Amino acid sequence: MPVSPLTGFEGRFLFERTVLGRHLARYFMDDEIQYIFVEAPHWLDEAYDAAIAATDTGIIARNTHNIDRISWLLARAPKPFRSGVDIGAGHGHFVRGMRDQGFPFFWQDKYAENLFARGFEAGDAKYDVAVAFEVLEHLENPAAFLEEAHAKYGFDTLFFTATCFQEGEVPPEDWWYWAHESGQHISFFSRTALEHVAERLDMRLFHLHGDLFAMSRLDWSRVRLPRLRLWRDLTRRSRPSLTMTDHEVIREGLREKQAGFAKD
Repeated sequence: MPVSPLTGFEGRFLFERTVLGRHLARYFMDDEIQYIFVEAPHWLDEAYDAAIAATDTGIIARNTHNIDRISWLLARAPKPFRSGVDIGAGHGHFVRGMRDQGFPFFWQDKYAENLFARGFEAGDAKYDVAVAFEVLEHLENPAAFLEEAHAKYGFDTLFFTATCFQEGEVPPEDWWYWAHESGQHISFFSRTALEHVAERLDMRLFHLHGDLFAMSRLDWSRVRLPRLRLWRDLTRRSRPSLTMTDHEVIREGLREKQAGFAKD
């Protein structure tokens, strides 16, 4: 039997399914922390031929929602916000939106092209906040991924999304989150599994709202999201937008590059 990438304990076989219409996927349960993983997902290169699955029709709405929520939280953070990094940023929707709201975020993603936040790629710097939206379920070893990112970027807080299953219950066969059609979802979490990952980072787990969680060395227990969807109007008043200043930075960089071409 394969061992769990999170604990090293032997997994309990659950079922087999066909993913991408032609590959057999075997699903196992780590009973130690209630974590479901796929054994040796050899089809990932094929699954990520396009970074964003065709079935992900909610990507724009989801990024807009996350921009609203994280802007609200950072405006009320236990520690003043300086800069953030999106570790799994896709095409850069979230980073561009946060910068438009006045929050200097930067882009990082090994598997996607930066289309919307070009010029604001993460460098060899420390960031006090990281985000990973719709990322952990795509990873063979989510804890190792976060440990590597934390060692590189040194963040105090990680905001992330997770669709958790009920402990002690295997989700039904028609659960939409299995995502058999795309073959991209290979890790599935319970609350206990998330707490285990947080402990490995020497952080606490906070459930903020719905699918939104934080792992942090700060105390987010007193920072609450409002029930009414007022985030956009309220956060727009908190910081000046970086939209035009970013435009000037990118334009100046292009001018310098083009001046170099002219000299050559």
